[in-house]
Amino acid sequence: MSRYYYLVFLIVALGGAGCGSKLSSLLPTSDKVLDSNLTAHFPEEDKLTIFALDAQNHGQFKAASTYYAKLYDLTSKVTYATEAIKNAVMNKDYDTIKTILDKAEANNHHDTTLDSYLVAYYIDKKRFKKARELTDKLVKENRSAKNLELAGLTYEGIGESEKALAFYEEAYQKEKSGYALLKMTDLIYIKMKQRKKAIRLLETDVTLNGCSETICARLIQFYSHTHDSEGVANILKKLYIKTKNPTFAEKLIQLYASKKSYNEAISFLKETKFDDLLLLDIYTSKKDYKSALSLVNKLYKKSGDHVLLARSAILEYESSSDKKSKKLLQSISGKFDKIVDILKDPLYYNYYGYLLIDHELDIDRGIALVKKALKVEPDSLFYIDSLAWGMYKKGNCEDAYKLLEPLSRGSDEKEIKDHIKIIKNCIEANNK
Repeated sequence: MSRYYYLVFLIVALGGAGCGSKLSSLLPTSDKVLDSNLTAHFPEEDKLTIFALDAQNHGQFKAASTYYAKLYDLTSKVTYATEAIKNAVMNKDYDTIKTILDKAEANNHHDTTLDSYLVAYYIDKKRFKKARELTDKLVKENRSAKNLELAGLTYEGIGESEKALAFYEEAYQKEKSGYALLKMTDLIYIKMKQRKKAIRLLETDVTLNGCSETICARLIQFYSHTHDSEGVANILKKLYIKTKNPTFAEKLIQLYASKKSYNEAISFLKETKFDDLLLLDIYTSKKDYKSALSLVNKLYKKSGDHVLLARSAILEYESSSDKKSKKLLQSISGKFDKIVDILKDPLYYNYYGYLLIDHELDIDRGIALVKKALKVEPDSLFYIDSLAWGMYKKGNCEDAYKLLEPLSRGSDEKEIKDHIKIIKNCIEANNK
């Protein structure tokens, strides 16, 4: 059996049920039900009713549903059928719901609540003629938002979109029902192809009633379908500010990154203080090294994290306009000396090693650090380039060329190509 119409139960039919979700906070902690010996002198109906009520009050919805189902079988009273269904819904016992509805249909039993369940049942079974008979009756008796929504579902199933839309619109106007709004705008967007109108209705609701997750999620779908990335970003931002759910912030940053909208991402992260490390990454991606350096130093001061000190060293170097400054190189070396052998990360081994080699601060140590990086990632073209550059700096041009030249043929890296050219010139000069 499809789960579709059980969603309708929860949204449309259950509404003000006595065993609603708020009940659990009021229940006693004990799960013990009444002893049958205490009720032996009661008639069977009274006894089962006591057991049903006791189980329901203790949150034992499966037991309560079973007792009410027995009461329905015993008495054929429709109220017991509806109570059995309500408790089965709370327990997500779909088989029991189906069984009771089958019996109610066979017995031709009706009341307002049970008819609501039966409509959903008929819709699920695609028995729209039966559903329409009941919904017409329900709406005639009471044009409540829930009955109007059921009518909308029925007429939508029949294929009468205009009538369905009219019912959804009336239901929405009565209670500003999010469910009715979603059904209404889905019809307008998908069946009627009036995309701008559907989006405008959702936007108006968000403006008037705030950004509920269900409504805003649908807006995101429609914006995505129409390639409105600005609209998606706006809604994701609203959702995060309202819910503080990190998923929305992460999706927003991903969207900004895909569009290279770094300024928007930075503005959002600074405003919300969602993730300073992410802000650091964006500053770095944008090559705003001075802002990144300022932030990483603040973060390191707070945490003492060795990785942040390594990143501080790199950003200090990258942000400098005078990369040959003795003071600069001493500062960077001081930072790396503290943590490079603690971190044991090939990235930092290679970065610091190459720095020592390229600026001829300590070529032998630089080569040793690069070799440590290569032990972890022996196929890294960048690490091999660093080692070859170290060999060149030591005057070993032949071995440097043999190491680097075969691996550089498929590389477009300018620095590697420049190194190959310099090393090749070194060999030619030595052979003169």
